[in-house]
Order: sequence, then structure tokens, then C-alpha cells
Amino acid sequence: MASDRAKIAKDQGNAAFKTGDYPAAIGHYTSAILANANDPTFPLNRAAAYLKLGKNEDAERDCTTVLKLSPNNVKALFRRGQARKALGCLDQARADFVGASELEPSNQSVKQELLEVEKLIQQHKQKHDSANTPRSITVPSGATLAIKRRRVPIEIVEEASRASHHHGAELAVEDAEKQLKGLGDHGLLQPISSRALPRSNEPSSSSIKPDQSTMPPPPKQVTSAKTESFKDAKQLRDTAKPSRIGGGIFRPSGNHTVFARDDKLTGVAPVTTSLPALVNTVPQAPMTLFNFTKMWESHMKDEDRWNIFSRIPPLSLPKMFQASLEPVLLSSILQHFERVIDLQIAAPSDVREYLVSLSKVQRFGTIMLFMNKEEKTLLKGLWETCGSKA
Repeated sequence: MASDRAKIAKDQGNAAFKTGDYPAAIGHYTSAILANANDPTFPLNRAAAYLKLGKNEDAERDCTTVLKLSPNNVKALFRRGQARKALGCLDQARADFVGASELEPSNQSVKQELLEVEKLIQQHKQKHDSANTPRSITVPSGATLAIKRRRVPIEIVEEASRASHHHGAELAVEDAEKQLKGLGDHGLLQPISSRALPRSNEPSSSSIKPDQSTMPPPPKQVTSAKTESFKDAKQLRDTAKPSRIGGGIFRPSGNHTVFARDDKLTGVAPVTTSLPALVNTVPQAPMTLFNFTKMWESHMKDEDRWNIFSRIPPLSLPKMFQASLEPVLLSSILQHFERVIDLQIAAPSDVREYLVSLSKVQRFGTIMLFMNKEEKTLLKGLWETCGSKA
């Protein structure tokens, strides 16, 4: 019965709690809660284990669950107050301790916690008030407060700056005039009006032929062949500079279509061939859980997913998953195993090796606690199928 399973799990959790194995105690108390969710003792004990591990948010949640089932539970108020004090929720913690003190006025532990939380609230209030209060200066009676003022000399530099700027501009103009005058003396600078413009009856500079004896011979011009049409021009261009652009259509099946130019470079001819070396369609074996999850979600076909699994040695599954295997991923793997056996993609003996390795993954027993009835039936059916056909 469910009540018997819950009691057994509770006793196991109490034994683990006494030995200091708080994570195991949490697991047993969780089993008891799953078997009987109406008993407030199970979440109350799990809250105590959470407090030992410093999981104050979880402890607060379990205590709130207990108070919904048993509103006057002093231990639930006391432990929730401890969790809230650790989280910094001092006002809420004080309310829990006050409620527990009203139910049990003689409980010394509750009184001690109430005094500590009130002391923390007072310290926090004083610290906040001191930070917001302006600092005052105390002056003895009869004394006057002399305020020292610092004198900073101010020099007006605006007029001097203007004069120096004007003087610098004058020097720059004088230097420019001197440079222009020197260029004119050497004949390098002439005004526009003094330049001799060619008349209409005078030959221009372009029509004057230079001395052929002093001029170097002109370079030889390379004449290209005369093209009759655009087609000839294109053929000549391709012959002079052939293109190396290639490509194709690469398919997962291995039947690829590669576009290769013919010998005459007049076009592109598709060639259907099988090039397994060019495109590697077989996924590599994942080395980490992150890579496995990424590849698992990107390949939805059973053939591709079994191809991923078949590249992983079964004995390496516990090391890859460690303690991070989630119930959702495990359920997806089990459903995949069932389909590949039905479709005859994989042999039951091969699936059995992976089932054995999955059972050795950390927290596998805890994960099974969160599996529903259908998933547990599926796992049982896989064991029977692999065991009978292996």
C-alpha cells in the first residue's frame, strides 16, 4: 500500500538524517511525499534536511506546504522562520517566530530565535538611519565657529590673449607675402592677366611637335584579335582567364551532383557522383552531455539518433551523463529504443547493452521516482524484450 511505502521511506530518511547523509535523506523523504502527499510530516522532515544543506528557499517552500496542511504546526513556523532569517527576510521571519511563540509560549528555542531576529532588525534600522542622517558639528558653548575661506587669485587674460592672437596673425600674413614675392622674383608665379593665352591663329601647345631625336620611342601597343560578336569575345575572355569557380549539390544519401567545367571551357556540365569523402554525413560521437543533447535535438529521425548512439561505447554512458541525466531525456531515449527495435533498425542485444549502462548512471534510481506509470511500463517492456530476444 501507499501508506506502507511512505512509512518505509520515512524511516529510511530518518536513518540517513541521523548519520548526516542529508542528500540521501531528502531522496527518501521525497519518495514518502510521492507515496502520500497529505501527510505534513514528510515535507517537514525534508525541510529540516534542506536547512542542513543551506537550501533555504526549498526549506521555506516545504514549510509553507506543511502550514497549508497543518496551520498550527509550531515546527513548520519555527523552521520557516529560520529559512527566512537566512534569506534576509527579517520581518517575515519575526512574524513566524511570533506565531510559534504564541502557540508555545514556553518554547525556549523559539524565544531565542525571536530575540536574535529582533536584534538583527534593530541593527539594520540603526545602520540605515545613520546612513541617511546628515553629520552634525558640535561647537562648545561660548565658542564661535570660524569658517576659513581660501582666496584664489584671478588674472584677466582675455585682452592679452586677443593681442597675442592679433600679433600672430599679422606675422603669418607678412610671411605669406614674403614667400609670394620670392616666387615672383624667380618667375615661378605669374598673375593671370600676364599669362600669354594662345590666339586663334596661333598653334596650340598640343599642335607643336617635339623634337623626335630627343623623345624616346613610343611603347609598342598590343593589338587584340578582332572580335566579330559577343560570343567570340566571351570565348576569348574565358580562354585568356579560365574561371575556377565550381560547386554542386551535396545530399545526405551520398548521391551528389558536382558542377564541373568541360575541357573546352564553354559551359558547365553536371556530373552525378558519390563523394562520401567530400561530405561527412555521419555525425561524430559526442564526448559531453552538452554535445549529445545538441545532436539529439537536431536529429529527429530514428535512424540518425541510433547512428549517434551506436558511435558511443555503452560503458562510457555513466561518465558522459554523470549526475545530470534528466527524466525527460531518459524518457525520450527509452521511446527511441522501443521504436528502433520495432523498425528492426537495431538488434535487441545492442539495445540491452545501453540499458545496462544507463542503469549504472548516477541518480538513476532517483530519476525513476519521477517517471510516470507509462514510462515505467515502457522500461519494463524493454527489459523483457531485450532479455527474451538477446
